Amino acid sequence: MKFLPNQHIFNIVLLLALSYSAFAQTVVRGEIIDGVSKEPLIGANAIIKGTTEGTVTDYDGSFSFNTSATPPFTMVFSYIGYQDAEILIESAVEPIKIELSENSVTIATVEVKGRRIGERQRQSALTVETLDNIAIKETPAASFYDGLGALKDVDLTAASLGFKIINTRGFNSTSPVRSLQLIDGVDNQSPGLNFSLGNFLGASELDVNRVNLIVGASSAFYGPNAFNGVVSMETKDPFFHKGLSVMAKGGERSLFEGALRYADVLDKNNALAFKLNVSYFQANDWVADNFDPVDGTDTDRSNPGGYDAVNIYGDEFTSGSDFSRDIQNPGLGIIHRRGYRESDVVDYDSDNLKLGAALHWRLKPGLDLGSPTIIAASNYSTGTTVYQGDNRYSLRDIQFFQHRIELKKHDTYFVRFYVTHEDAGNSYDPYFTSLLLQENAKENQFWRNSYRTYWSTQVRPQLSAIEGFPRISQFPGDPAGYRAALNAFLAQPEVNAQLFEWHA
Repeated sequence: MKFLPNQHIFNIVLLLALSYSAFAQTVVRGEIIDGVSKEPLIGANAIIKGTTEGTVTDYDGSFSFNTSATPPFTMVFSYIGYQDAEILIESAVEPIKIELSENSVTIATVEVKGRRIGERQRQSALTVETLDNIAIKETPAASFYDGLGALKDVDLTAASLGFKIINTRGFNSTSPVRSLQLIDGVDNQSPGLNFSLGNFLGASELDVNRVNLIVGASSAFYGPNAFNGVVSMETKDPFFHKGLSVMAKGGERSLFEGALRYADVLDKNNALAFKLNVSYFQANDWVADNFDPVDGTDTDRSNPGGYDAVNIYGDEFTSGSDFSRDIQNPGLGIIHRRGYRESDVVDYDSDNLKLGAALHWRLKPGLDLGSPTIIAASNYSTGTTVYQGDNRYSLRDIQFFQHRIELKKHDTYFVRFYVTHEDAGNSYDPYFTSLLLQENAKENQFWRNSYRTYWSTQVRPQLSAIEGFPRISQFPGDPAGYRAALNAFLAQPEVNAQLFEWHA
């Protein structure tokens, strides 16, 4: 056995001692409370002065952390709304208890001399939800308009990819005729549809500064059109929001959305400013392909003569199409026209182009925001999309123009003139369009006659040639027995399959 020399033993002991001192930690613990109420302060800071070592208090006001510093040292305790406290810590053996005092500031007296609304208006229920500039940028939704659906008391209905509808407090409708949408105080209602087409005919996302959503009845403030609520958008002032902004988004279904905004001041006196906006959206919209039978109809997929499907138009049951009691034409039953699928008559390539320009002229530039300002603004929107109302509507090449001239002084007065124009373009109702297409091919009465004649001359001879076909002569004086036998024969799988082929 070999023994280490004494010098080696000394070096090892020294190394262990140094390692122990290097990893030795001081545990600092305690609690921070309000000096008056003695309530714990959650999230208060406890930091060793001159370092970054420290922590924050838990839900019960307590804190604890390890530090390589050895007492004595000075700690700083702070909390928002309270005066900072500096304490010399001489020993970390016992817990520290810190009481912070509130930091009070006395300001000048503010006197309210009047109200801008009447007493009756002030007593009206009014709840306002706001999406400001920062929230618009940070919203996880596809657009700021989609982000409104996350606000309290708001229902967002997607009629199509390009057309969203805001409803408030249970007034859920795809035609919000009693909701009001304002852009810089101007009614954004489509004259032809009698309600706002969401942001399809709205402002560019880059130009929206704030959206105030007033839920509930607001007629006392905004008139009778605001019975269900108000969506009030405020666009950016070119004097305060200058420069070039560009946005681009992409997604599934070939979705692309891009926007450009440019604003600047035109003179050294800060009197004249302008802004320009361009926004474009395109996507392959959702295809309506629900071919299930409409609820409450007498026929379904089991009927060889067809049925009324949800997204097929023109296949509805019409008077005179029930031949189920026609014993001269067994198997004809109830017949439906084949109609047109919505995908045959609707353009699902949704697109939307929005252009906007505005000129702001300050009459007294020295007053800055308080200056009376003349604003001349013009907006144009066009596009194609699908709208779901009582029926489906294909809005194709719709155009929307809105022009405004306004004199205003911030929070003091305004005089506003505006005009709205609309061109429905090539828009149409796919349901009635399908009916007209079928009527143009052959009127229902002649179609039914042709169908019945074909069945009598072409199908009945083949049907009666099938073995087991019941003859009326076999049931003399018993029409009910004949019908029962005929129905049992037609219900046979082989015969039923043949009926589907003949009806097709």
